Amino acid sequence: MDAAPLTDARDRLSEIVDSVAASGEAFMITKHGKPMAVILGADEYESLIETLNVLSDSDTMDAINEARSEAEEFAEKE
Repeated sequence: MDAAPLTDARDRLSEIVDSVAASGEAFMITKHGKPMAVILGADEYESLIETLNVLSDSDTMDAINEARSEAEEFAEKE
């Protein structure tokens, strides 16, 4: 992940946004050498939010785990 201090990132914001949108890579912004923020492309952000929503839904996770168990049992029978 690329990173830059806030002052540099401010001057290069348009370039950074274009880069994360095209590459799918995140960009870290630091302040006084410490990580403070991350810039993500919109597609990556939406994917992350969707993943978090799935993981936080206990019914969905139960169904995923049940399907995984059934697949493992089926594979063992083969």
